[in-house]
Amino acid sequence: MGVYEEYAEVYDRSGQLAFSLKMLSYLEKLLQRHPVQGRTVLELACGTGTVAVALAKAGWKVYAVDLSARMLAQARAKAQEAKAHVIWSQQDMRRFVLPERVHLVTCLYDSLNYMLTSEDLGAVFRRVYAALQPGGLFAFDMNTAWALATLWNGETYFNDFGDLAVVFQSKYSEQEQRTTVRVTCFQQVRGKLYRKIVEEHTEQAYPPEHVSTLLCDVGFAIEGQYDCFSFSPPAETSMRIMWVARRPA
Repeated sequence: MGVYEEYAEVYDRSGQLAFSLKMLSYLEKLLQRHPVQGRTVLELACGTGTVAVALAKAGWKVYAVDLSARMLAQARAKAQEAKAHVIWSQQDMRRFVLPERVHLVTCLYDSLNYMLTSEDLGAVFRRVYAALQPGGLFAFDMNTAWALATLWNGETYFNDFGDLAVVFQSKYSEQEQRTTVRVTCFQQVRGKLYRKIVEEHTEQAYPPEHVSTLLCDVGFAIEGQYDCFSFSPPAETSMRIMWVARRPA
């Protein structure tokens, strides 16, 4: 079974929801600094749909794509509860297609670090470029090599949420600049009975200059690189970089 399948059911409750909520306010400020001319958006690697639903509630026409059927099931339930209209589809981000071009594409929470080769990352950039209107904007964040080497190098993190316990165990390859994280969850299902969930997630770090080259090779104009959740330029110790690139008009 692939990643974000069994884990999808407990994803939000395992502490991941906080990132999406923090990203929403940052994204609003980001779009004030880098405006777009329309209100059609693709949320790529949308996960459980927190950002997609919020954008729909804010008046955007939202397409949302994810590879995991079970993450999309969580997202659809969230949209139904919020009475938000989102156009969901299960697709690979390297090969996705849309029925129309959009004004904005977002890809958040280091989803692009899951592209483990330059060829895969470049393929995503090409599909995004093709999906954007001329003048459209692409905003995405990526974990840095410093973050993987510092925060995810042989570290173990444990969170106890009462009826859910989550363990993250990481292993970092300095040569590859790649981290594999083993996620183990114990979900209380009834009385003293618990369900065990185990998944492995692998992320690849890329030097910023390499990301820039891939974007420019596709045709993007890079408008911003920020130490994520700020508008300061990235530093050597930045954990995450927010990229903003535009398809020329």
